[in-house]
Amino acid sequence: MVVATVGAITQSSHYGAAGRTRDEVVLVLEAQELIHQLQRERGLTAGLLGGDQSFRSRVDSQRKASDQARAALDRQLAGNSPGVGAVREALAQLGSLATVRGEADSGSVGRAEALAFYTRAITGLTDAAFHGGTELEDRQLTDGLATLRKLGDGAEAAALERGTLNGILATGSFSDRDYRTFITLLGTKGDALAEVPRTATAAQTHALDAVLRNQSAVAVARMEQQVLTAHDAKKLPVAPADWWQPATALVDGLHQVQTRVADDTSARADQLRSDALRQLLMEAILALLAIAGAAVLALAATRSILRPLHALTEEAHRIADLALPQAVARVREAQRQADPAELAEGFTGSALAARGDEIANVAGALDRVADTALRLAVDQAVLQRTSTESLANLGRRNQELVSRQLGFLSALERTEDDPGTLANLFELDHLATRMRRNAESLLVLAGERSPRRWADPVPMGDVLRSALGEVDDYRRVLLRHTTPALLDGGAVSEVAHLLAELIENALAASSPETDVEIYAQEHGADYMIAVVDHGGGLSEAELATANRRLSGQESFLVGRTQLLGHYVAGRLAIGLGARVWLAPSPMAGVTASVLLPGRLLSGQADLAAVR
Repeated sequence: MVVATVGAITQSSHYGAAGRTRDEVVLVLEAQELIHQLQRERGLTAGLLGGDQSFRSRVDSQRKASDQARAALDRQLAGNSPGVGAVREALAQLGSLATVRGEADSGSVGRAEALAFYTRAITGLTDAAFHGGTELEDRQLTDGLATLRKLGDGAEAAALERGTLNGILATGSFSDRDYRTFITLLGTKGDALAEVPRTATAAQTHALDAVLRNQSAVAVARMEQQVLTAHDAKKLPVAPADWWQPATALVDGLHQVQTRVADDTSARADQLRSDALRQLLMEAILALLAIAGAAVLALAATRSILRPLHALTEEAHRIADLALPQAVARVREAQRQADPAELAEGFTGSALAARGDEIANVAGALDRVADTALRLAVDQAVLQRTSTESLANLGRRNQELVSRQLGFLSALERTEDDPGTLANLFELDHLATRMRRNAESLLVLAGERSPRRWADPVPMGDVLRSALGEVDDYRRVLLRHTTPALLDGGAVSEVAHLLAELIENALAASSPETDVEIYAQEHGADYMIAVVDHGGGLSEAELATANRRLSGQESFLVGRTQLLGHYVAGRLAIGLGARVWLAPSPMAGVTASVLLPGRLLSGQADLAAVR
């Protein structure tokens, strides 16, 4: 893409340079046309100032031709082609042309002075037209411009010779100054035309030779020899009219050769411009192809990376969603004697690990991470299972001991008559009941249900009082309102346990001077129990965290040990199919609500029978 872009920029530069060179050649040709007309006007003006009035009519018509050539050059200068500024500055020398023409008509200007004015203007215009050169490194184009310049110098020398000798012949004889000038012009013309073949093409050289060998050129050479031979005569042997015709034909012939060279040079510039445009299009097409190829390669490279990464992502999801949960489930469902290493089997490595590239390294690393995560998950599941079994075993042992202790205390209470001793026995009984609840909490956290069951339904008031018997400081709890209802005997111990946990939390969250209130009533087909405390309350974030625990969304193994009651209540609620949540109380504190499903309640007939 870089190479194609650089090539396109280079060819664009060549295209612009070729166009500017062509415009420059056109400008040179227009300038040479004006120079050619000024050269004629100069020669005719010199003859007129030399005293030959036969040039009068020719001078007037030639001035019109010069003005037309000037107008054509001005139109060319309206563009922005190279060299325009220099040519405009050179044309400023013609600002006094009208004055010189008027002085020539009146005879108030000398022949030498008029020749010098035209020559300065012509030389300045020639130098300005060839001032820019060419931006292209093309030998044929460079030689063409050099040939144009040399032909212009030769044509100017021939035209200046024509005008100078025309004035001398009109005078009739040479002065010393005129003779030296004429000799210098002959040498300048010969040197300039001799340089042309060095840079001109064979066809251009042949055209120049044809002009230098035609009858006009031969006549000019003969008359040059005649005036040189008779340079000291009082009357030169050549008439101005005889000289003007062949000399003008020679100058016109040189101008035609110059026009031909200009056409060849312009054609070469057009060819270079076309070549540059064609190459520019090729470079642009190459750049577009490079961009398209780069896009295709980028897309292919992207896909070669994204597809394996997508596969790795799918494998990571498979490990996270299937392999690890299945391994943990196998551990939980397996017998205690099962080997954890065997339970972790079933995970296969990534198929991308055999690619042999960087993606394979990533896949291998993912496999190692998956293996480690799987082993850790299995170890954690085994540890959790072991911990749960230990908790369950400990809970069952404690429950058995506490049950024996309660039975023993009940027997003592039945045989004791002393009020003080009986009060102490009742206090011990209450403490043992709380210990039994703690033991059953271990069983609940271990995923086991309470072994205590009642065959018959139990009134809801008895269930609430049973819950009060399992908490400390139960004297601060007030049963404000209770709608009569019967609870299924199989759920009595678990509902009482659930309420005891909530009541104990309410007592702990409120000050000793305040009471905890309990409201229980039917809620449609269900039954709602509300435990209201008047403590400091909880923030929205704390309420949200507590409700997550009560809904069973968090594990007690990662929670705070001071809040195990929330986890126990949540486990009990899930087992009962009940809903438990905390909310701010209307005045202050927190209200814990328990919504028992209607399936746990017995009908009115059962309630009447119990009564």
